Amino acid sequence: MSEQLELIASIESEIIRTVSSRPIEPSGNYDDQPETLREVEEFPPHGEIAHGELLSLTLSTKTSGLTHGLHRFPAKYIPQVPRWALNNYATEASVVLDPFMGSGTSLVEALCSVDCSYGTDIDPLARLITAAKTGDFDPSKLKSLSMALSPSQLPHCAECFLPMEGVKNVTHWFSEAAWQSLSRIYLAIERLQCSQAERNFFFAVFSSTLRWVSNADDQTQKTYVSGTLKKVPPDVFQTFEKFLQRALTGISSLASIRGTRQTRILEGSALSVPLADASVDLIITSPPYLDSVDYMYNFMLEYFWLGPMLGVSSRGEYNKRRRLPIGAKNPVVESSSIHESLVGLVDLQQIPEYRREAALAYFDLMQKHFVEAARVMKDGARYVLVVGNSQASTGVLPVHDCLLRLAKTAGLHLEKAFAYRIRRHYMKFPRKGRGGIILMDWVITLKKTTGAILENEDRLPIPRVSIGADEVAN
Repeated sequence: MSEQLELIASIESEIIRTVSSRPIEPSGNYDDQPETLREVEEFPPHGEIAHGELLSLTLSTKTSGLTHGLHRFPAKYIPQVPRWALNNYATEASVVLDPFMGSGTSLVEALCSVDCSYGTDIDPLARLITAAKTGDFDPSKLKSLSMALSPSQLPHCAECFLPMEGVKNVTHWFSEAAWQSLSRIYLAIERLQCSQAERNFFFAVFSSTLRWVSNADDQTQKTYVSGTLKKVPPDVFQTFEKFLQRALTGISSLASIRGTRQTRILEGSALSVPLADASVDLIITSPPYLDSVDYMYNFMLEYFWLGPMLGVSSRGEYNKRRRLPIGAKNPVVESSSIHESLVGLVDLQQIPEYRREAALAYFDLMQKHFVEAARVMKDGARYVLVVGNSQASTGVLPVHDCLLRLAKTAGLHLEKAFAYRIRRHYMKFPRKGRGGIILMDWVITLKKTTGAILENEDRLPIPRVSIGADEVAN
């Protein structure tokens, strides 16, 4: 199990060597001249990266240090990205914000270098995970509390239970033995004599074990039980103990670095940030992918157990919440036309009809987000975003260019962008190479200014990168 966890916590270093990295002409044509990616051990400083450059990151350093590996999270970016942004654009006195904080990668990194950072996320499970990863805990107190969670100390559970209402066929997801063991651990955490923040830390660790000890497939982001690849889940108690010790080690490591630095999870969203105008020096974030990742569906088992304590009491409420995030496949927000800034860049007829509504809503909400982001940013502040283009059967939708144009309407102008190859086995899609697979990530730096910085600020290359056979779950 430990070897598998290490694989999931890191991105493999094998890189597709050649891609087409020439800028797209206004007509949308490609220059077929291939270029080799520049191989680097880490992202070079801002001044040493050419605008539009494509990098091959070897990742010789771990991505699961500190508390980064406490809980899996779909499509999260590697900590090297916010670390690069903080090193290049922040000082210790800078105020940093991540409006789509997810599992808190940016905030963990911020705790290592800046005094004040904030995060928001619409997903309550994301907020729980981030609070566990960034909380200012006493490591010795957590270790002492954890003794009550050893198998010999767990309370007897006369009858298995599942906190969320309306869940059918529980034994489809968990064996009877696993269900019984998980019920006992859950009860023990509930009965701990500790603060609510400390209890939530242990619930986050509990959550981190659920997918692994369930019958659900480990290799895909969808929560489903494979009928062809029969899974033999590991022992619940051993797995929980392993994850708990890893989390305690991470908290101790972070505590030795953070000092008095603090981060705060705000009660808001990317569309409504509860911060004053012109109060933020640097935003670092990875907006949700366009209908490629159903974040809440990916955490269905976790919500079965933790939903009620997170304000999601029933399966029906859970299904409603899945439609709220920016980038949702079946969004609540309706939009019938493309934003005017995207006219000539996006042809709605080239977007499959089943994805069209989601795309329109995504661009509409992202434009509103950029306006809100510009409101809280100081003049000259930077916004570093990570985005991947969405690969569909009809071709690549240039999400990065769309976001550049939308950001420009809010006074956020392109300063520099570079891309790096991603190859995440835990991002596999059972779509035979089609659908919303993300091939490369763009790291884009925007700056709040009164005018353009670059002569051509709204078009970037679409690298020609093929999908490896081992990157798709068939």
